[in-house]
Amino acid sequence: MLLAKGKIIYFNEASKAVDYFTSINFKPPDLCNPADYFMAIMSVETIEAEIEEKEGDLDRDKIMQLY
Repeated sequence: MLLAKGKIIYFNEASKAVDYFTSINFKPPDLCNPADYFMAIMSVETIEAEIEEKEGDLDRDKIMQLY
């Protein structure tokens, strides 16, 4: 089970997590620990705040570049 802001964002077998996140356009980068990647995308609120502070605009590509 993976939670973000107190809400379940994934609840299934760990072995199926990469396929699930890939299906919703959050494929972990090659040679990356999937658990680390999932932690990064689950704490996207922190990343969004940093981007808005520095640049004003926010889009998914900028968030993913930080990872």
